[in-house]
Amino acid sequence: MVPPIRTNLDSRMNTLRSAISEFFVSIISSYNLAVNGIKSFNEESLKEIYKLRKSAQKQAEHLSQDLLLVLTLNQPLLQDLRIIASYLRGVDVIERLARHARDIADAQALWHDIEDTDTPLLSELTSLGHETVALIEIMCDCLVEQKRVPEELLKEKWTSISELFTNISTEILEVQGQSIGGREGRILLNTMAKRFERSSYNLMRLADLWHYALENEWIHLESVA
Repeated sequence: MVPPIRTNLDSRMNTLRSAISEFFVSIISSYNLAVNGIKSFNEESLKEIYKLRKSAQKQAEHLSQDLLLVLTLNQPLLQDLRIIASYLRGVDVIERLARHARDIADAQALWHDIEDTDTPLLSELTSLGHETVALIEIMCDCLVEQKRVPEELLKEKWTSISELFTNISTEILEVQGQSIGGREGRILLNTMAKRFERSSYNLMRLADLWHYALENEWIHLESVA
């Protein structure tokens, strides 16, 4: 049997990891702007989030093409293939994070246009956002540094995120309508909470796939909560 051709594969993968790292950095910046905007919204942050969202689309396209090019130029080993598959999925997840950050910022813009709103839910949403950013940073470290998935830490984070999301969703339904801007306010707060939860869920699924890439074993970390 002819051995697999791995000429320059490691070099190409290092270059791609560097590009993925830059992609993560831009998304973390966008997400932090979205989280900070919950309590202190400003138009400049919204514009920056839109700019980063547009950039994320282009980065995702280029990275996907580069990853497919690696498959064309080389004959990766099975573990290499699993890692490349994880990176392709990771690129999609990261790009979705940019979309979610934009949706959260859009909801904030509309929320802050509503008069006479006053609710502690904003603090809880901010906490949910910070937990999501922490999850992004963990997965960035795993994919870029090729580290094993910290299973217990991720389970703790996901449990915390799930509990926060459930509590926020319940409070949105139960709180006095006037204090959150009525029906429109409920929808906007719910949109922010759902985007945080979906971002976190997608990251947990990515963690499952990354574990499989390194260990050749499937796990389902998102099932703990």
